[in-house]
Amino acid sequence: MLDEKKRRQWSRFCEKMALGKERKAECARLCRENWPEECRLTMDTANQLLDRTFWFQLPWDMEQTQEPVHFCGDIDWKYVFHEDNEFVFQMNRHRFWICLGQAYGLTGDERYASELVYQLLDWLEKEPWAEESENLTWRTLDAGLRADYWVRAMALCAYSSNVTEEVAARFLEGLEVHGRRLFENPKIGFSKKSNWGVMEYTGLYLLGFILENQEYVERARHFLKAGLHIQIMDDGMQWEASPMYHNEVLMAYVEVLRLGRIWGDDPFSEEEKGIIENMARATMDLMNPQCHQPMTGDSDDTDVRDLLTEAAYVLKSSRLKAGAFQQLDYESIWLFGPEGFEDYGNLETGTKKAGIVNLPCSGQVVVRSSWGEEGDWLYFKNGPLGGGHGHQDKLHLGLWLNGEEVLADSGRYTYKDVPQRYALKGTQAHNVPMIAGLEYAGSKDSWTYESLPQCFPNQVCEKGEYRFLEGTHGGYLDRGIVVQRRILQVDFDIFAINDRFLGIVPEEILQMFHFGETIKAVRTETGTEGRGSRCGFVMKSFAEGKEASMELGMSPISRHYNQIGQRTSLCVTGRQVRSLTTFLVRRQRKEPVEITREPVFNQAYGHELSVQEGEGYIIRAGERKAGIVFLGHEVGNQSDYNGIGGVYGLGRTMVCDLKEKVTCMTVLQW
Repeated sequence: MLDEKKRRQWSRFCEKMALGKERKAECARLCRENWPEECRLTMDTANQLLDRTFWFQLPWDMEQTQEPVHFCGDIDWKYVFHEDNEFVFQMNRHRFWICLGQAYGLTGDERYASELVYQLLDWLEKEPWAEESENLTWRTLDAGLRADYWVRAMALCAYSSNVTEEVAARFLEGLEVHGRRLFENPKIGFSKKSNWGVMEYTGLYLLGFILENQEYVERARHFLKAGLHIQIMDDGMQWEASPMYHNEVLMAYVEVLRLGRIWGDDPFSEEEKGIIENMARATMDLMNPQCHQPMTGDSDDTDVRDLLTEAAYVLKSSRLKAGAFQQLDYESIWLFGPEGFEDYGNLETGTKKAGIVNLPCSGQVVVRSSWGEEGDWLYFKNGPLGGGHGHQDKLHLGLWLNGEEVLADSGRYTYKDVPQRYALKGTQAHNVPMIAGLEYAGSKDSWTYESLPQCFPNQVCEKGEYRFLEGTHGGYLDRGIVVQRRILQVDFDIFAINDRFLGIVPEEILQMFHFGETIKAVRTETGTEGRGSRCGFVMKSFAEGKEASMELGMSPISRHYNQIGQRTSLCVTGRQVRSLTTFLVRRQRKEPVEITREPVFNQAYGHELSVQEGEGYIIRAGERKAGIVFLGHEVGNQSDYNGIGGVYGLGRTMVCDLKEKVTCMTVLQW
């Protein structure tokens, strides 16, 4: 039963966090009217739980499952599914209990509140804190998340007849155990630098208020503030090189701001709130035309608009609302209530601009034609490897045309120590250049690498419809080779991808291109043609000016944890050469596309450059006729004023419109 202290704590919890009957009914109405699919997913999940069936399919479940697990009798909270402990971790976060609370709110059916109470008491009985469970059901990460999720679920069921005084007392006792576990967390350095720490101390911050423990609040504040300054790069990205874990950290910080408002606390300075908003802006800047995060690193194919909606509301940011839902999202309605729905509707929506966004610290660049669903989007990544969630994806290229994914990352699939884990983390799984058969930073195990090769700062340039990106990394320096990728865009119609291996001439070099599942590609006499449901394109490759080998095959793609499929891939090969250049040209209807190599001529001294010194190409496609020059060295030494088609310039990377009467090349890289 509730003693005096617990009675006070329970009363304050209900006053501050629980939804009363009328507000809950209004939330249910708003959700049914505005988010019917989300209501359906909630009810499906809750009904499965009534049947003691666990199937992790919620959008932000970090480790989703693709098949249900049913317990005929007692629930085994330590059950390992398919030899993957991630099932245990996901199961013991109890995110699904929130669905029981939401189902209770949507229907008023006491069965859902009763099941929440049953599972809560069952778990407390079977999984008391014990050192032997610290790496299974009592990891600090999961304890932090669990504390937050328990409170969210109970806030929706607090006034149910099933939540007796005894249940309330057991609930608070369970939170006390979590508070001690999180407060005594011994991994000080790890928590400060890892996404774990932010989620751990978000839970402790909440527990400090509910349990009236100021030490918990102060310790949580300390670590949460430290995490902002330690983990978040100046461009807004969390350092671990995974958009998904960046967004999990952002989600936790937004939750802290929400909780601080509820309990009358202001945990962050204005500068620190600016860091959180900068994180949300990075999320918005990176999202593809489908409004999903990139799948680089250990990331799933997840819509980020709900997260941006909550961030926009908490931060009162019209700029963030421009990339978010235009009405409060499903989860936030339950958190902020009917008044939040109205307040968010009154928040001004900012404007969004297309063009280039450069995130220099994390090495990411996005170019978009528009913010529409049928827009074009190019993604380039050449950044630090990050932590264990990073992949060997330096110089990776992603591409959408007409709102359809053309070039896609491979995802993660699993964290188990199995060949598929290493294959999807490896170089060949990404759209990158590589030396054949050689990883540039081989995996030591599922979470660490044999080496940490550096990347060098990217170059970004935009002049009218021309855009240029360059990245370099030293992954093969132990073999005397530096890899450099140059990408030249003519609007979103022509893409020239020039990869150079500087130093010793490799025996064989590759370019990997992995297509989206809707793309069907075929080899032709002159190259490769691709066709999707919305776009078509032609690809042609050159190895130092000569046609390169192009071979189609199949490769894996994993859009969600535990989910894997196949899609078409293209491998471009060159032997005993230092460069590969591949063109991808958008094909409108069935118009002809012609891509030819042209000698680069030096007008100042009247001689032709060798193909190793400079590569020149002319691309004819529809109304376009573009000339492109890639030099293999700096300008100078009588190899300076160069060009093709009678148009010249001083630059390492140049382009011109040969259908117009231009007098000089446009220099994109001096």
